[in-house]
Amino acid sequence: MHLYPALQPIVKFLLRIVWRPTVSGLENVPSSGRMIMACNHVSAFETYVVPCMIPREIHWLGKDSLFKGKGLPGKFFAWLMRSVNVIPVDRSGQAGASAALNAGIAVLEGEHALGVFPEGTRSPDGRMYRGKTGAVRLALATGAPILPVAEIGAFEAQRSKKSILPKLGASLHTTIGPTLDMRAELAGLRGGASSNSPASRDELRALARILMEAIRDLSGQEYVDEYASEVKKSLKASRAKAHERV
Repeated sequence: MHLYPALQPIVKFLLRIVWRPTVSGLENVPSSGRMIMACNHVSAFETYVVPCMIPREIHWLGKDSLFKGKGLPGKFFAWLMRSVNVIPVDRSGQAGASAALNAGIAVLEGEHALGVFPEGTRSPDGRMYRGKTGAVRLALATGAPILPVAEIGAFEAQRSKKSILPKLGASLHTTIGPTLDMRAELAGLRGGASSNSPASRDELRALARILMEAIRDLSGQEYVDEYASEVKKSLKASRAKAHERV
């Protein structure tokens, strides 16, 4: 059962009644066709606030572990995720990265909109971290424009790292920038020279940096040139060592 068209206006109505989120830049959203929506990721709220602010159905790639819950609650959650355009993908390892890329290409070639968080995981401290190259690879493979989006105020609105709903009275604003053409950006990196050769690793990283700069210009976040996942690992290891000393 496809519930996205029915649930989106309901959730949007509830958000407006309780939190009154605002949005700017809607004129930048392509009305149809393939599109990659790339958003910063500072809390759990972006996963439902941002889709309600954008007048397009968004498809997402979700960790397959989200679909493996036990019992009736687990089965219901898996069914709900599929009904709102979340696609289960095993993203672990190199094979997982290829599976995610192929799943994303299939969504875009169906002329749909695909939502991604380029940082790969939530920011541990509200700052912006280095973007991974998945969104850029998808854009180059399909020609889909990337729509940079920033959710502002979501990190401050968290009651805790595990909170699902923002604090009452939280100020939430979604700002949307002009689309980016990664094929044109790649040509620019190459001095405007026409070339069909695949982007190198360095070029992919440079394009990912261009994307993150576009999102940061919207969000105003401090940028950290490290992967958030690595920072989280270091923080976890530090806490474990501190606990051992205690």
